[in-house]
Amino acid sequence: MADSVAAFTVGLISHNQGNSSAHVAEVDEGLQAFWSSFLLLHLGGPDTITAFSLEDSSLWPRHLLSFVFQVYTAIYVFLRIFPNNKSLVIPTILVFLAGVIKIAERTLALYLSSFPRIRESTLLDKEIRMAVDSQLLEELNVLGYEHGSFDEESAKLDESIVVKHAYSFFQIFRVFIVDLIFTKQQREMSRKYFAKVSAMDALRVISVELDFIYEKLHTKALTIRHKWSYIFRIITCTSIAVALGEFNRLKKYQLLELDVKITHILLFGGIILDGIALLMLVFSDWTVAGVKHNTTGFSKLDSFLNKLVSTTDYLRKPRYATWEVEPNTNVSYKVIDTPLIFRRWSESISACNLFSEALRKNPRKICKCNQFRGIVVFKNICSFPFQMVGKIISCVYEAVRMVDRFCGKRSMIANAQYVSKNPFINKLWIFLFNKVKEKSRNADIPETVSQIVKASGNVFLPARLLTSNLSEISEHINKANFHIHIIRAHIATEIWYNIEICIGRNDEREFSKILSDYMLYLLLNQPNVMSAVATVGIAQKKSADTLRELRHLIVSDETKDLERICKKLYNRVGPRAGAVLGGINHSESALGKGFDMALRMEDLGKMKWNFLSGQWFGMLQYAAVNIKGEAHVQVLSKGGELLAFVWLLMAHFGCFYKPEWGMYYEFWDEWGKLLD
Repeated sequence: MADSVAAFTVGLISHNQGNSSAHVAEVDEGLQAFWSSFLLLHLGGPDTITAFSLEDSSLWPRHLLSFVFQVYTAIYVFLRIFPNNKSLVIPTILVFLAGVIKIAERTLALYLSSFPRIRESTLLDKEIRMAVDSQLLEELNVLGYEHGSFDEESAKLDESIVVKHAYSFFQIFRVFIVDLIFTKQQREMSRKYFAKVSAMDALRVISVELDFIYEKLHTKALTIRHKWSYIFRIITCTSIAVALGEFNRLKKYQLLELDVKITHILLFGGIILDGIALLMLVFSDWTVAGVKHNTTGFSKLDSFLNKLVSTTDYLRKPRYATWEVEPNTNVSYKVIDTPLIFRRWSESISACNLFSEALRKNPRKICKCNQFRGIVVFKNICSFPFQMVGKIISCVYEAVRMVDRFCGKRSMIANAQYVSKNPFINKLWIFLFNKVKEKSRNADIPETVSQIVKASGNVFLPARLLTSNLSEISEHINKANFHIHIIRAHIATEIWYNIEICIGRNDEREFSKILSDYMLYLLLNQPNVMSAVATVGIAQKKSADTLRELRHLIVSDETKDLERICKKLYNRVGPRAGAVLGGINHSESALGKGFDMALRMEDLGKMKWNFLSGQWFGMLQYAAVNIKGEAHVQVLSKGGELLAFVWLLMAHFGCFYKPEWGMYYEFWDEWGKLLD
């Protein structure tokens, strides 16, 4: 955005240079210098900062050098122009001052948000080590959670209370961002809290907690909320307002009408943006948390602030919509449907599918929105330009692949081309929440917690499913074979999802399908995240080989009907078809192993979905707890991932284990002394 504004302004300057008459040249040069001061203002203006500062500790010094160079260049231009024309000196200096403050604030935010700086400040912050807010448990009892009997889908906590509790946990759990761990007291308090709340209230707390982490790392929250920042913001707003007044006082008969309009747009735009930023600051979660934590409620001011904060509870209260499962429209699910302006994350789950990739079409969405037809048509009209752009990109992508194939290059899936978004189903979260909650009951034993962190999905399978013919399937997961397990289970899940006739509601079937497509999406489209638990390069090669085999097998099918294709392929590798699939020994390929897994599950009947849902949950939790916090928070700027929610959920239930510290670390003071 800043680069676009800068390029636009430079273009205006160049255009003006080519069209100005000689008798107004000096005035136009002064106006160009006035415009150039907006470059600093817009380069430092946005309240977001690049996510690269999280992984590149040298970014902020480079940004600092760039800032110094820009300021020096602007001053040099001013000194060359203003000795001849002083009419715009005061407005230009005022806007230049605002720009310097903005870009200095941005540079400081980049420095404070770098991981070395965050890790250092976290280690040395005694408040984090000692923070144990037992008041949260007392508030839960007051709000009716004392007996633990409630509907998991209920959202009993007011939004302001959710923000307050999330802020308390954020102060404690930000240690996980830099791969540290909590104390024993913090762990126990968190476990008791999440054992009491409903699944949906837990989701709300974690979503706000992740939003605090996002704003700390990806925005200028660390700088704009400092007391000095408020003073500088007042100076910035005042400077732009005074600059507008001074410009209006000038005699503008020597200026082109277009130049005057552009200048007014820039000035009014700067004021409007600052006003919006001020409103966002006042009604942000940080302000709500500050009011709830620091006001006693006894004074009139405290009472007023609490009422002001409570007015946002109605606007931000949880909202849900009912979506129908396709093609079984008699089955529906409740999904999160927060208005876009109040949404803290994408509230969706990405889906990638090898069969859909082979057919060159987006994976079918699990649910469809049950809305009025007019709303659906309006949404389709609005999304039409984006669909056209997607089609163009798809054509270019295919052209590149054809060129690579013609040149003899071996294709690899660096990013899946066909990706869909599934809505976030309430019952899916409740399923994950209850799974973690069940395992956390035995989390008092270090060996159990260590097993949860290191073991595969077989830890979460019912004992009756671990039969002899499935023992090979539920093998131990490690980085060397994690991607193979995902691809194999993905193929088996897709086969059974399409060949089995579903009558009525089967939650585990739908959850298995959603998690299957999501884990494959992470493997192919989020390599930076998955590199800690999978060998991404080999995974991409295996996926490319599997995709090539699938396309070879379905090339003769003209209908492109996925159900028909899956039934046809399954029948070809059935007990009567032998060990060869399309001329390929399926015992040696990921595709063949997937079909083999599907064949072995035939004896399970309806219990196969219990088995698969347990497998997918096991792989999801394995990835969540073994991926470093740094990788989790880097993707928050892209809308957030379900994986990050499971990561924090596991942490809140105490399902974390580090060999050097165990389940927790009690003596941070001694650790800090060692660092000193």
